[in-house]
Amino acid sequence: MSRLNQWMFSLAIAAALLLILLVRMPVASLQAVLPSSVSLVQTSGTLWDGGASALGLEGVAIQQNLRWQFEPKALLAGQLAWQLNGQAAGGDAASQARLVLGVRGAALENVDVTLPLEGVLRTIPKIASWGLGGTAQLRSARLSKQAGDSAELTLDPLFSPLVPSLSPLTTLRANLVMNEGGANWTISPLGTSAIAVQGQGALQWLAGGRVSSQGEITLQPDEKVKQQLAPLLLQIPATANGYQIRF
Repeated sequence: MSRLNQWMFSLAIAAALLLILLVRMPVASLQAVLPSSVSLVQTSGTLWDGGASALGLEGVAIQQNLRWQFEPKALLAGQLAWQLNGQAAGGDAASQARLVLGVRGAALENVDVTLPLEGVLRTIPKIASWGLGGTAQLRSARLSKQAGDSAELTLDPLFSPLVPSLSPLTTLRANLVMNEGGANWTISPLGTSAIAVQGQGALQWLAGGRVSSQGEITLQPDEKVKQQLAPLLLQIPATANGYQIRF
């Protein structure tokens, strides 16, 4: 056997072994590449066809009965794709999305996810002490860092243990639209509640996967329950236009 043939034979063996390792790779190996704030509980199967009993954020379960399955047909389009299904933690609302990896990067398609908010809101320093909770629904036809992609997040209801007698504390809609190098977001009221919330701002993608944010959120309390809201409003700077959070 010539040196070239030996080299090609060795390369073919190495490629076959690598393929076997990838196909049989246990899902537990996924935890090594996830952010420290994200966790998968009681995983089973492989990266291609597997599941987890729960998906956690900052120690709080946000999805349960999570399943994923690889879609071989996506290879014909030069992509890797998985169908993701789950349920909102602590409830039975179904969640789904399609994860796609291609030359344009990673994207989520056909997103319809319901999740509890405690884990997400706990990561925002300015409001972490409020103990906010509630339910959110995220919808998007396609969500990635590509300009033009967008998502809608509805928070209904939102409550706080600081004012337990007022529920919902507020309901709102947030819209996110990607642009070159970042995204713009807006917040508007979704319905009648104790506090009407409006806001706008921007995100910017930084090196190393970091994200910078800036914006302003204005809270307009219902005068009829303003006294009851005092435990929360005392933590927010008051202006002529309402109570404002800037970051």
